[in-house]
Amino acid sequence: MAQVRSRSVRLTQQKQMKLAKEKRPVSWVRIVIYAFLAVFTISSIGPLIFTFISSFKTMGDVLAFPPTLIPHPFVWSNYQLIFGNSLFLRWMLNSVIYAGGATVLNMLFSAMAGYALGRMEFPGRGLIFTFTLAVMMIPTAITLIPKFLVVNNFHMANTYWALILPAMAQPFSVFIMVQFMKGLPRELEESARIDGASRWRTFYQVILPQVKPALTAVVILTFQGAWNDFQWPLVAMGTQNMYTLPLGLFFFKSTYYTQYNLLLAGSMFNTIPILILFFIFQRYFIEGAVASGVKG
Repeated sequence: MAQVRSRSVRLTQQKQMKLAKEKRPVSWVRIVIYAFLAVFTISSIGPLIFTFISSFKTMGDVLAFPPTLIPHPFVWSNYQLIFGNSLFLRWMLNSVIYAGGATVLNMLFSAMAGYALGRMEFPGRGLIFTFTLAVMMIPTAITLIPKFLVVNNFHMANTYWALILPAMAQPFSVFIMVQFMKGLPRELEESARIDGASRWRTFYQVILPQVKPALTAVVILTFQGAWNDFQWPLVAMGTQNMYTLPLGLFFFKSTYYTQYNLLLAGSMFNTIPILILFFIFQRYFIEGAVASGVKG
């Protein structure tokens, strides 16, 4: 009987708290925050929606003002013309090789550098990490010519290696891995050492499984950066069959005429892989981004 009475009292209290929340006046601060978030969301998603809708429009409808929400007529010929270009699939393949190779190598080397700088003790460790952070402050455009001179002297210009090798160890990825690994307990390595594990086995079997969120953040950021990269492929690649997709789409523009309907249709193929990758790994990406910013 006492249990039934206490349960009824608890339910009554919960109902009263719920009613109190419903009667509580809405804060103007909360309204402003929600309004700002709504505007930010619309401004972020709006261009993607416009690109998707316009990819099914004719050239005249794309340039029409005011713009129409629904394509009329609804055409598929833009995508047919895109795939009719003999180099379009080659550009996509080049982007996959560039983004995939850069992602795999950067994930591997950034994890090893993060382990060395975040978990190991050796002279000059702090100085090396400081230089790594300093490199992040250098604008990318400044390094284009030096990188090209290096790859050209090694006879790698206009090859996949010219794209992949400069992206295989990025300072920001090293920073993420260092910050995340600093927050791991030392007992993990001590236990592995007691069991007779080597340094490499400790890194591969003990540490790496603990840093999946950070690795996911590195994978997404690296793949996105390589997939959307325009400047470096423009400098390093000399023939059209070696262009990446963003660089190839540029050829739908000319000095006097731009095929906006084809450009927008091709842009969808440049956007979809990033969206798919993020939606699959978004939980790990957010965990890694937050943890790398608060740990250490």
